[in-house]
Amino acid sequence: MFKQIRARRTAARRHGIAMSAARKAYSNAVLYGDGVPTTDDVIDLTYGSHAVRLTDTEAHDALAAVFADKGRRFNGPTA
Repeated sequence: MFKQIRARRTAARRHGIAMSAARKAYSNAVLYGDGVPTTDDVIDLTYGSHAVRLTDTEAHDALAAVFADKGRRFNGPTA
């Protein structure tokens, strides 16, 4: 039971960190005109801020969620 609770907390924390990094990558791309943010941007921001290593799939999902929140579709490069 405690392992399940810990796993849920860890997943929720990783999700929050990934979403925060994806929002930051998106806003940096918009503010500085860098084009479309990539999953590597999200991974770098996550590791630099929280020392958490995301997979490409986690970074892609977070970035796609941010794009969907803005009313756009993420079809950009993944790396």
